[in-house]
Amino acid sequence: MKTIPMTALLLAVGLLLCAPGFAQEPEPPPGPPPMPSELETLAFVETHLPETFQHLQQIKAEDPREYPHRIEMFGHMMIRYGELNPEYPELAEGLLQAHRLDRKSEVLAEQIRQTQDKETKLELKKKLEEILNQVFELRMAERELEVKHLERELNHIQTLLNTRRQAKKQIVDQHLRDLTFQGDEALGWW
Repeated sequence: MKTIPMTALLLAVGLLLCAPGFAQEPEPPPGPPPMPSELETLAFVETHLPETFQHLQQIKAEDPREYPHRIEMFGHMMIRYGELNPEYPELAEGLLQAHRLDRKSEVLAEQIRQTQDKETKLELKKKLEEILNQVFELRMAERELEVKHLERELNHIQTLLNTRRQAKKQIVDQHLRDLTFQGDEALGWW
């Protein structure tokens, strides 16, 4: 039986400990990203939706039970914005614009409910319909992007499957050699 000198063993352990990625923290588990804190969410809203920030402060003062729900909603928006912005900044901006328009539609709907004058109601309804059409188009653009992304991913997976199907013999032969230690010793790990 061959013995390994202690210095070689210590050197190997030292190299292993210094290897890239060895001492790094493990990656977070797969799944949705963690929700941003209230302060992070408020900073995002204040920066990107200043008019909504004021409304959010009003909700906090007038309806404290509703406030956490709104913070959570804007936290989700912040995550989605962060996902879209690097590759699709126009869609990220569309997300914010859709919210701005949603807010306008809420205000218009309240005005319609409060107004008694039929002509004013008709004008407000026309404005509201225009805004709702714009929101619809912005949201459809985001959904279409999702479909394109899924199609691209599906095509990539299909290509991988076809490649592996065509290389089946080589893959099986290589795995057989690996399992039975019949690979070329000069090229293997030892």
